[in-house]
Formats: sequence, C-alpha cells, structure tokens
Amino acid sequence: DQVEVTPGVTVTRKTYPVPLNEAPFFNFARRTAELNKSDEDFILEISRHEPDRAKAAQYAIARGWQALKSERDPATAAKRFNQAFLLDPQQSGVYHGLAAVVESRFRDFDFSDELFRIATRMNSPAPTLSADHGRMLLIAGRPAEAKPLLERGVRDNPDWAVPQSNLALALLQTGDAAEACRVAAMVKGRDLDSVRSDLALLRRRANCP
Repeated sequence: DQVEVTPGVTVTRKTYPVPLNEAPFFNFARRTAELNKSDEDFILEISRHEPDRAKAAQYAIARGWQALKSERDPATAAKRFNQAFLLDPQQSGVYHGLAAVVESRFRDFDFSDELFRIATRMNSPAPTLSADHGRMLLIAGRPAEAKPLLERGVRDNPDWAVPQSNLALALLQTGDAAEACRVAAMVKGRDLDSVRSDLALLRRRANCP
C-alpha cells in the first residue's frame, strides 16, 4: 500500500505498535479535524519564533539527531523528525532521520532503505547520508549494496573513520580480503577509537599481514 505523504513523495504504508508521533509520518493515522487542528496550532506556534519553515524544520531535525545519537532515545527522535515533516516535508533530513529510527528501533531494514533512498533526492541532504545508508545495509546483511554507498560516504567524509571501517568490512564480506586489509590499514580521522575493536576483528578474519 503506497501513500503520497507530500506532493511527489510516495512511501510504503508501514505502521508500528507505538504512539502515533513515535512512528514515521504519525503512523499514517487517518486525518481527523482534531489532528489537523493540532498540526496547524503547532506550525503557527513555531512560525511565531521562526517564520522560515525550512530553518525551523532543520532545527527540529538537529534536535532529532541529538535525541537519537546522544540520548539514545529513538521515540523522542521520531517526534522531532515528524515535527520537521510538518514544517517542511521537502527536507532530506526528515527521511534520513526517520530511516535511522526505523532501523534502530523497529529493525525494519526494507523500509529504512526506502526512506534513505527518498532522502537522497530531497532538499539539503546531509554529508553523512551515504555513510549512514551503507552502514544500515551492512547491518541488514547486504554488503554488496552497502559497498558503493560506503565508498561515496568515504569521499564525502574523508576525515571520519566510521565509513572507512565499514567499507573495509563490506569489502571483506564481498570476498575482497586483500582490499579490505588495505583499507583497514588506512582508517583515520574522528571516531577512530570507536572502530578500533572492529578493525582488530576484521584484520583477524581477513588474515591481514
């Protein structure tokens, strides 16, 4: 079942057993007069403080990422990404953020993949988009699909160790142990400490020299 969530953007109707505002697109709930009034009141209140709805949406997206990454709170993150959707549904960060929530909370990799792909064609995609998409596909056990996204993620973020490490893993899982070892030996940049144990395990599995 496909639903047009905003002009030009159609997604699969996926619902989850959580409160409406903790699931993507408010769990596709039937729009009632009460819900419409609540949305309108929210937009009006935000507009009093920030009349530029794109900027207001980007602020909500930033708060969503803080909730998801720093506070490990995907429920609050989904609320913020849904708020951003109400403010400006053309923002890439809405779909990027919801894709991350779907992956981390609901483990629905197919829907996450769909949302990541939509995010690539929306406004103002984050430089981390390809790296995050590739990481999700690795977790989903789809390294061949992850590899080109992680290669792009490395190009987009040359000072970030995480996509470099994930690319090495994708190479190993697709049968290129020699290249995996070469890439693993060159991993550097921010968050290097967070991937050291992964790299050590990869080197053992790949029999790196």
